[in-house]
Amino acid sequence: MPGSLADLVARLRRLAAYAGPWRPLREQAPVLEARVRELRERETRLDDLLVVALVGGSGVGKSTLLNAIAGDQLAETSEFRPCTATPTVYHPPGARFDAGGWRMVSGSALEHLVIVDTPDSDTVIKEHRETVQEVLARCDLILICGSPEKYLDEATWSLLRPLQGERTMACIETKAHSEHESVRSHWMARLDDQRFNIEGYFRLNARATLDRKLHATATDDPEFDWQAFETFLREELTRERVRRIKRSNAIGLLTKTVRDLHDRVGARAPELAALEKKLNETRNALTRDTTAIVRKRLFAEPHLWTYALSRELDLRALGIVQTLYRLLDAVRSLPVRMAGWLPGSRKMRTGRQAAALLSSARAFQEDFVLASDAIHQCYESHRSELTLALAQAAFDSTDGEAGYNAYVEAVGRRVAEVLRGPARDRIVSRARRLTSWPVAVVFDVGPLAFLAYTCYHILATYFDASLLRAGFLVHSLSVLAIILTAELLILSLLMRLSAWTARNAAARDLRHALSAPKKNALGFHPEAEALREARELAEETLALAAEVLQYDPQK
Repeated sequence: MPGSLADLVARLRRLAAYAGPWRPLREQAPVLEARVRELRERETRLDDLLVVALVGGSGVGKSTLLNAIAGDQLAETSEFRPCTATPTVYHPPGARFDAGGWRMVSGSALEHLVIVDTPDSDTVIKEHRETVQEVLARCDLILICGSPEKYLDEATWSLLRPLQGERTMACIETKAHSEHESVRSHWMARLDDQRFNIEGYFRLNARATLDRKLHATATDDPEFDWQAFETFLREELTRERVRRIKRSNAIGLLTKTVRDLHDRVGARAPELAALEKKLNETRNALTRDTTAIVRKRLFAEPHLWTYALSRELDLRALGIVQTLYRLLDAVRSLPVRMAGWLPGSRKMRTGRQAAALLSSARAFQEDFVLASDAIHQCYESHRSELTLALAQAAFDSTDGEAGYNAYVEAVGRRVAEVLRGPARDRIVSRARRLTSWPVAVVFDVGPLAFLAYTCYHILATYFDASLLRAGFLVHSLSVLAIILTAELLILSLLMRLSAWTARNAAARDLRHALSAPKKNALGFHPEAEALREARELAEETLALAAEVLQYDPQK
């Protein structure tokens, strides 16, 4: 084999442990687990004795064959009725073989073999048939016994068909007579049609051989292939060949297991690949729709960004105009701040949370609540399409509410990261530019120049000993108010323009944050995890099939 049997069995055991929502593998897992246990058991018994089972219908001579092999009357025989109810185990002296309640007979005729005479395979007694199945499950070599009258009974084949490729088999024609033609050609043709791989065929007269051994005299009846059969049992079944048979059986079981797994699981890998493509398309559509909803709720509201930039301007205000803007902004925001002092107002809504993230230098500690009916409807709409595709691929439905909550939490976290990170950095950067010394000087030049001119005019009038005109101060204050108002309007326009550019740049950041790479994609995490695990196991199945099915144990 390309890999050790233990390694291959370990890989099968990982597949057998699957208990996820993909039904093709989950339904195969119990059968796979049973076969893994059998493979591990067979791997530990490679150096044990070879267990040979005599199997056939009633009256074909199984017990007579066992007696002929042992040269003694070990099992009761009858030509007309079933005699074996409990298996008779013929084993070498000192052999360790756990046979439960089976009848154990020790003998030295065969050194490396344990031979088990089973109840009739065509029995109508349920317990006897179950006993035959138990023996077949534990044996390594099956000697299929048949007589010219009975060798193709369906009851026997129904027991042997599941073991094709898993057990080494040989055919024994037990009641050969000179006046009867051999059924070999017909029997072997039927076995070939049903794809049984037969190790050998022996035509015997077990009764004549038993009589010869019991009476120590030659008989007139021919024994046919008995000498070749004894040579096969005593000399050809050496310890090395026994090991090869056991290993061939294990590899046959492994091959059959992997083939079944490939047909039921691995063959559906292309279907899973198409489903993953559908999942990615649905995620992209969900991301686009969610981005549009979030932009409409947060990024399409300029006052949030204006508020955040105003807060930064208030912290860094320099000069007359910016200080005056700060005072006006404090008066304008007084109702909002008073509302925040009211009982029950500590839990912020989405807009206020966004404003807090943009305008606070400290990291916002509360959960960012982004859930809304629009996002929930959007999620459920896309999930219904994906659920249909998953059901068609034989996946069980997942917990939609848990998936939605995880999605909203993840989207809220990424939006908060954008607002707290690059969006706030842009707000701070633009606030620093608007409150820099050159900008503050430009804004204060007008009011300071007018104040200087007014003061000069007042002083000049005073030293000229003349009187100011009656409306001079009123006119001066009016002009100063006009200048300050104009500059406050210009500052407000610049601030709003800066907030608008920051909002557009943050909207691009949001789109990139929500459209993360495939590994960090948002949405449908339960479905994506189930699909990822199923694809990995399907690909592991294909890899196992590529390694195992190319091996022919008969070469």
